[in-house]
Amino acid sequence: MPRPKTVILGGGLSGIAVAQVLAEAGWSPITIIERGVKLGGLAGSFQQGGKFYPLGYHHILHRDRTLLFFLDLIGALPAVRWKAIRMLFEADGALLDLSNPIDFLRFPMSPLDKLRFARLMIRAFTKRDWAEWHDRSAAELVDHWGGPGVRTAIFEPLTRLKFDLPCSDVSAAWMGARLHFREGSAPLGFIPESNWTTVLCDRLTELTSDAKVEILTDSSVQKIHTEGERICAVELADGRTIPGDLFVSTLPTEAYCRMLPTDGTVSNIRYTALVSAICATPQRIDPDFYWLNLTSLDHSACAIFQLSSLNASIGAPGETCINFVTHLGSRDDAFFTRPDDALMEGYARDFETVVGCALEPSWVRIARVPMYSPIFHRGYRNPPVQSATFSNMYFAGNYRTFPSVASTGTALHSGLETGCEILRRYSQRSDILERVASFRLKRMPRE
Repeated sequence: MPRPKTVILGGGLSGIAVAQVLAEAGWSPITIIERGVKLGGLAGSFQQGGKFYPLGYHHILHRDRTLLFFLDLIGALPAVRWKAIRMLFEADGALLDLSNPIDFLRFPMSPLDKLRFARLMIRAFTKRDWAEWHDRSAAELVDHWGGPGVRTAIFEPLTRLKFDLPCSDVSAAWMGARLHFREGSAPLGFIPESNWTTVLCDRLTELTSDAKVEILTDSSVQKIHTEGERICAVELADGRTIPGDLFVSTLPTEAYCRMLPTDGTVSNIRYTALVSAICATPQRIDPDFYWLNLTSLDHSACAIFQLSSLNASIGAPGETCINFVTHLGSRDDAFFTRPDDALMEGYARDFETVVGCALEPSWVRIARVPMYSPIFHRGYRNPPVQSATFSNMYFAGNYRTFPSVASTGTALHSGLETGCEILRRYSQRSDILERVASFRLKRMPRE
């Protein structure tokens, strides 16, 4: 069977992974169209003073097998170091580390609820399959194993911070999977003397280029052309038309549906928005933390990350690198368009309130992501990999990774799954998913 000319819309990690699978199977030509100046999407970075910084916090999870597989593929895994981090919760004006027995006892929750919280965490950690919870809410899950007191004290603020939704509207399967991954209690990975997402994106770009994949960066898709029940071409902002036989959309679903409203396959998926401010300061922060959840819900930021607490070499010598993060229910929230100076005024107030001193940034970089994370609501289901309307359009992206924690690795895994499914429908096969599933992290060298 002839191999179709393939056009991939979006050069994030899921698009790169699709291209890798198809190129490995001998497909050509393959074209990736990316709006940014480099491949990588949300895993991209920026340069400041000769150093690379992430657009927002990123860390390597020891259970993220797909990410570890790709880090090994590009030769970067031996450079990864692992470090136990401190995750703090703001509670009654105090900053508490729930993994610390003394802080856990101080947390404003009854002794019985603390025992129930421990039971919930143990049950979630030992459970792998969350299929029976797909149609139930996070409120039901937490109440079942923890109780209403645990939900009110801890999980209601967290789902408000993440999705601007109560636990009753958030998927139980997603919540369970997130607890299972132990994101805040297990050691996290990084690459010293570099920003690891820059390393990942740059080397994957090299691999993709070496595989003879055409890469069109700084190229925005403006229109999708159809002929009957098939896509025939895409039109770029500069007027160029890119024809193809098979198309893969890794665009946020709302962007795709604006260009092709007749395709309802992914039309019910909605996204949160994100505002992320990275700044550097010569100040030293006490107490030390990597991740601080501002659960009182009256701050501008949802969380503050001290990136240099995980990777001390991420910035210039003597520099503390801080990331203020605000998740919004949608980009229509007025906060999303707040001017930069007003944003930083709010973040500086947050910093002074919780840390106890005025913020003195030497530089600031603000990023706004209008469609950041799919909202994994109660009853969420992954959409089909193939369009129900246009037979030669396929989908890949974090909205197809439910209930897994949306991450760098799940974006890659989604692309692998889509690439393998395309090959299957053309009577070909790739073993890359089996290789990923069998991959094991042999060493976790500590910082």
